[in-house]
Amino acid sequence: MFRNLKTKKMKTELSKELNWELDIQEVQIANKADKSKVAICRSDNGELLNICSNQYRPFYNTELKNLVHEITAISDFRLEGFQEFGNGKRILAFLKNNKQTTLGNQAVKDFLIIGNSHDTTSKVFAGMSNYMFRCENQFTSDLYPLRLKHLNDQHGNVINPKTIIKNYLHNREQLDLKVNRMMTVTINNWMANQMVDRLLMKLAPEISSLDYQANQRKRKVEIMNSLERETNDLGMTLWGFYNGITHYTSNVLKGKQGFGNTNSLGGRINKIAWEICQRMLERNRNLHD
Repeated sequence: MFRNLKTKKMKTELSKELNWELDIQEVQIANKADKSKVAICRSDNGELLNICSNQYRPFYNTELKNLVHEITAISDFRLEGFQEFGNGKRILAFLKNNKQTTLGNQAVKDFLIIGNSHDTTSKVFAGMSNYMFRCENQFTSDLYPLRLKHLNDQHGNVINPKTIIKNYLHNREQLDLKVNRMMTVTINNWMANQMVDRLLMKLAPEISSLDYQANQRKRKVEIMNSLERETNDLGMTLWGFYNGITHYTSNVLKGKQGFGNTNSLGGRINKIAWEICQRMLERNRNLHD
């Protein structure tokens, strides 16, 4: 079942350091200062990240690093590194769980993700990412916001690292339950084909462009090849199907991949596939109740 337990480098390298901070500057319009707004820039190169209300309270990179340190000090998680998107507008910290873990009877690496945005697109958030040794499949659970808005001057007192770890353990337990159920629900080739068609329709609305249609046909062939590979090993189940999708997004899909597929087309495809599988799981449960 395990083809290769040697781990290869992740498709996206992480930075070990986050060595820049936010620089808050005044905004000038027509040579006059606009007191109601501030500009958030990078301290290292001066690049503009955001213009926002002067009531906006940034969650500084130092605060993110302090939170990471507090989590690693009381848990088995260790910082793997940071990843930046949009030249620093969005930052993710990946904390590796040093405990040996499995998912669907397969060896995996578990990562706790702590993230933040400097462009008002999200609150401080957390999530979970898994990396399967056997075929380098990666997927990320839904990211959930922490109880913090960028309008609070007491960030350090709001985010409790123990609560983050507790939520991770709960979400990991729920993930195990869902995966175990997915392993028991069988599908056939017709159902798999229909599920892939549903995924592609949700990925982008149907367009009459011949180039688009040709691209979708090519993508479907690639996905079906990944499905065949994974279901041959894991069986024709919902879990085998989902692993086929994550094999495609982790190993076949071209383009820039985020670490753990957290901010990429691959992550979007995985999310749609997961939702389709959960609906199938619920439908199967209702049939047998």
